Amino acid sequence: MSLPYQAYLFDLYGTLAEIWTDEGSARLWEKTALYYSENGAPYGADELRAAYARLCGAEIARHSDPLYEIELRKVFRALYTEKGVRPDRRRVEDTAVFFRLESLEKLRLYPWVRPVFAALRENGAALYLLSNAQSCFTVPELRVLGLADAFDGIYISSDARVKKPSPLFIRKLLEERGLSPERCLMVGNDQRADVGVAHAVGMDALYLQTETSGDYDPARRAEYELLDGDFSRLPALMGLV
Repeated sequence: MSLPYQAYLFDLYGTLAEIWTDEGSARLWEKTALYYSENGAPYGADELRAAYARLCGAEIARHSDPLYEIELRKVFRALYTEKGVRPDRRRVEDTAVFFRLESLEKLRLYPWVRPVFAALRENGAALYLLSNAQSCFTVPELRVLGLADAFDGIYISSDARVKKPSPLFIRKLLEERGLSPERCLMVGNDQRADVGVAHAVGMDALYLQTETSGDYDPARRAEYELLDGDFSRLPALMGLV
């Protein structure tokens, strides 16, 4: 079968995987404060929450680009150093994973992903991840979801320090992989981020309306759209039928 596109670029959260996190939970901050305290950086829950917000805000304020993406590892590390602790890399990574696990309510792969990926592979397509996310959270979760080896390349906004819909982010992928936007399809569940970044470089987009997509905006229409949750139609929309 000759596919209409050479490469398929996918968003992750809300597109390939259903996720729900709660960073407003009092329990999250209580448990994370205890974790820091047990590792030599004593915090109360309210103190930790305020310090986290302050450090995130300061990191964002240092950059004029509204689409700049912070790297949360820097924040988790700074929370230690403000208490006089110098954590090694492993401690920072473990802290990020602990924080994410405590905030995570739901994470599961949508059932359509594996068969569609297999069909795209069988027909010679390249697969890439282009996600607005934190690599300290996403890399472990890709392993949990069974997607760690599913892509020809993984691009995460915290690594690139810029997020969708900035064309800088998607151009990095295109340039590094030698891809033409006309031969690629962007698949995502966010009209502004996913459809927007594709159209910024002249790429077609497939928009999936899922539970985290927000209200539909007709002004941000994609070339292909799945608005009714009938994922059995995805193979046809991707050119597999």
